[in-house]
Amino acid sequence: QLPPPQPHKTQTAQDAADQKRRQLLKLLAEIEERINQDNARPRKHYISPATKQAAYALYYDALRRKIEARGTRYFPATSSGEKLYGELTMIITVNTDGRVLTTEVVQSSGLADLDRRAQAIATAAGPFGDFTEEMRKQADQLAVVSRFIFSRDNTLQTKGGEAQ
Repeated sequence: QLPPPQPHKTQTAQDAADQKRRQLLKLLAEIEERINQDNARPRKHYISPATKQAAYALYYDALRRKIEARGTRYFPATSSGEKLYGELTMIITVNTDGRVLTTEVVQSSGLADLDRRAQAIATAAGPFGDFTEEMRKQADQLAVVSRFIFSRDNTLQTKGGEAQ
């Protein structure tokens, strides 16, 4: 709380104090607005294959297996049937019921068609199942960073997001 205006000050001093009071109130309102905006955003937790927490590691493994199975079964090819090979890094964001919210290619394969098809594979592989209670306490969304390797043996492998 700010102190009330002081009646015994000179008009100039009173005006300066009022101005400072208005500035402080404005700053307080801006801070409160930022806090409200932060609280309204979903809590996002990032994971990769290196994740050690058991709940997240198990969830990641199940997600990885579903994506690899779908990517191997529906291996990307051009409209003329030519297979698309390459590597890309993607972030897949999943909500608490396992639905894919977004996919973002952070390091392209250099083939726009392969990048788009990889995103479609990741989205179509879901949903990946509900978060555990432990996971829900920590996050509203899970952002999975992974490398996708579409290899010449017509399989999809997912690995850690870092360069290997």
